[in-house]
Amino acid sequence: MPASAPALAQDSFHRGVVLRAARRAIPIGLAVSSLLLYVAVLASAGHQDLDAYLSAGRDLLGGRPLYDAFLHHPFPDPTLRPAYIYPPIFAVLIAPLTWLPRVVAGWTWLLAMQAALALSITVVGRSLNPTWAAGWVALVLTFTFFPLLVDVAQGQTNLLVLALLVLGVVGILRGQSQAGAWLGVAAAIKITPLLLLGWLLFQRRWRAAGFLALGFAGTTGLGLLVRPSDTVTFFGQVLPVLARGTAYYSNQSLTGVLGRLLTTNPYTNPWVALPWESALAVGAALALLSWWAFNTGRLDPTAAAFSFLPLLPLLSSVTWEHHLVVLLPLIWLSVLRLRGRGWHPPATALLASAVVCLSVLSRWHPGPGFGSATFRAAQTGDPLTILTANALFGGTLILFLGSRWLLRSR
Repeated sequence: MPASAPALAQDSFHRGVVLRAARRAIPIGLAVSSLLLYVAVLASAGHQDLDAYLSAGRDLLGGRPLYDAFLHHPFPDPTLRPAYIYPPIFAVLIAPLTWLPRVVAGWTWLLAMQAALALSITVVGRSLNPTWAAGWVALVLTFTFFPLLVDVAQGQTNLLVLALLVLGVVGILRGQSQAGAWLGVAAAIKITPLLLLGWLLFQRRWRAAGFLALGFAGTTGLGLLVRPSDTVTFFGQVLPVLARGTAYYSNQSLTGVLGRLLTTNPYTNPWVALPWESALAVGAALALLSWWAFNTGRLDPTAAAFSFLPLLPLLSSVTWEHHLVVLLPLIWLSVLRLRGRGWHPPATALLASAVVCLSVLSRWHPGPGFGSATFRAAQTGDPLTILTANALFGGTLILFLGSRWLLRSR
């Protein structure tokens, strides 16, 4: 006998409840799984870069020069020397950790960096007020973000810099020009955030630019008061040699990629050795800046600010994997805007391609193993190796060039 109308309605109701529950359970399951993966990485973190920080802290407290290990290291490529390379003010900040046992210091630093990440998520989340759907997608992408996993595994300081950048950018967008000082503090720890002056000056945020300069000068000045000779050494000897960059395989900046492809170097067989590669790099950097300036007129102030962030790793002389955590705010905003547009297929595919480069292809190493006879040639001669070895650069470039379409509000 055919089912009665009330029975059909009841079945339909139950199916609807099940489907709604499934739609909720699947994203929650993905978010929990990604969080568990992240926690597993935290639990196994080695914190090896923290050792260089702690060594600098001990040198500071012991009255020893901070940069002797760097300047006298036998390795010819200064960017690869396992020594302290930050300004003196960071050694001042890290020095209290040297009073703790090494294991305790490692976990204290790890928890402090996780607090910085939580602060970044909270500040951006309150500013953007994402929907539930956009929020869980952003969290999944965050906790599976390969540069973030590398950062926490190595005990790096980039999450502190990210928090300072978020506080500065979001504060300025809210009309708080004094928040520019946070950007200055970030630049005093890692010089690259000084590039954000380009964003502020182009958009005529003169007061915020002044506060950035004040924050940088004040923080650097504090380091100068504590360790004047080390401050002179850092800006006079350490920073200039680091600014030359490197063609080493892991350098994912614009100059790193061009160096591998177009210069005679110890790491790759270039396609062609150009004597004017430096001029080409400057021209490419100016082209990227011009692209951003051209597209800011098509973007609202929030999108214009967040779309500038990829320029920090692209234009830096050296960009390792962990430096790319600075891209997270742009990814979060992209997810929110795409959700608001009903996951517009072409733009969503563009974001997906960037995420695949940053979190999937970057982990894949299909070419010859490091140290093998064919490894060096493969870096510039094997198409698949070129794609995967430079995937982080490619993903950053996709996010930057595609921000015009990713960040549209409608």
